[in-house]
Amino acid sequence: MKFAIRFEGYPAVEVEEGTSLLEACDDHKIPMESACGGFAACNSCRVRLVEGSLSPILEEELAFLESPGQRLGCQARVCGPAVLALEPGI
Repeated sequence: MKFAIRFEGYPAVEVEEGTSLLEACDDHKIPMESACGGFAACNSCRVRLVEGSLSPILEEELAFLESPGQRLGCQARVCGPAVLALEPGI
């Protein structure tokens, strides 16, 4: 099943359920940093969920999240329509 997701400032895209946000950005040429290559070892792919839903937060993400709604794009997976904001860490 595919769902529409939209990153603020970019057009909505259709993404297969279970796709990570990092993969979705790579597939649709939306610039998302990934200093660690998608292994939950940095916060350069951090996003904020504006509305909708994503997969449950994984323990590996917790050290990198600073506020409610934040997720790591390499770990968060699409499970329904969503609107997101890119919030990369430093």
